[in-house]
Amino acid sequence: MKMNLIILLLSLLSCSILSHLLANPNSIVDFNFPAVFNFGDSNSDTGEISAGLGVHLSLPYGCTYFHKSSSRTCDGRLVIDFLMDAMGLPFLNPYLNAIGAPSFRNGCNFAASGCTVLPATAQSNCPFSFGIQVSQFLQFKAEVLRLQSETKELDKYLPPEDYFNKGLYMFDIGQNDLRVDYDSMPLDQVLAFIQTILAEFEAGIKANRILVPQKLYEEGARNIWVHNTGPHGCLAQIIAKYGTDPSKHDEHGCLSSHNQAAKIFNLQLHERCKKLQSQYSEANITYTNIFAIKFDLIVNCSRYGFKQPIMACCGYGGPPLNNDIMCSQTKVLNGRSVTAKACSNSAEYVSWDGVHLTEAANRYISTQILSGKFSDPPFSSKMPSLLNLEF
Repeated sequence: MKMNLIILLLSLLSCSILSHLLANPNSIVDFNFPAVFNFGDSNSDTGEISAGLGVHLSLPYGCTYFHKSSSRTCDGRLVIDFLMDAMGLPFLNPYLNAIGAPSFRNGCNFAASGCTVLPATAQSNCPFSFGIQVSQFLQFKAEVLRLQSETKELDKYLPPEDYFNKGLYMFDIGQNDLRVDYDSMPLDQVLAFIQTILAEFEAGIKANRILVPQKLYEEGARNIWVHNTGPHGCLAQIIAKYGTDPSKHDEHGCLSSHNQAAKIFNLQLHERCKKLQSQYSEANITYTNIFAIKFDLIVNCSRYGFKQPIMACCGYGGPPLNNDIMCSQTKVLNGRSVTAKACSNSAEYVSWDGVHLTEAANRYISTQILSGKFSDPPFSSKMPSLLNLEF
């Protein structure tokens, strides 16, 4: 019964979104920005949690591209790294990185692994929730403008004031909020929970209830790009934790309940993006369907050159999930010490460590994002052509 109600809700929301697309066939996005200000979680964290909490990701993290620890939860580059490349910009430095005179001239990354849209609690893995990240941005901008008013010596490290207006504001967050046991929740509770997350994203971050998009808009944000959340039910770690009953799996081996929750979250997020666009006519708000890209990659992985759609490359335990021990961790099993190691060829795997994707998967996802066909509004013919990638 609950599944039928969910399907009905998805159908109604899909019709609403289709009507919007048909009513705006000529909407386009120009992918050309001098700076990027990114907010999110481990999908786009380039070192924030490492710098902020002293978390060290040792090899094999970083082994494919950087050949050393890069403070990314991946064997190489993340989607945001490929997108920065496509814009002809250097990789983003994390806000809290203070070593080696980092440059923030082309933007700043506030994304932190493990963070949530909802405010962090004592049980949270990351204190840098979405509201904190926005506060960090406000502090960052204020300090940049103050320093620029006092000296020109730091100009090569800091974004000019007009970059805050011309830059791209990216959001890829919500995955960690949705990591709950949906089978134990009635439908109305699931919907209410999702509404709470989205209300926090749209409306409030502190006791004074400052509107997040409005505050960023007041601070100059005009180009806003929102990535929806991926198919959590296809993550090996989620399947291992919540999917011990095979009847909970779909035909692809993914957890139906978690993917349905992600779809509802995404459709309502899309609706809110359209609402914000109507409220702020001078802004360009783009919604990108990351779920569709990732799910297609998992379901049709062999078509795109991959062999393993769900099983982790780096882990321990073997098929079907290889997730008994998380990547690079060591545990004592059956009286002996065992360390989870990487597979011999991560390019054959979609999943890197059971939660995050491989560089090869991120590369493919980036090409699909840059195709423009998964975004509302779609990209124009001016989209970058710097990613001539082969598989």
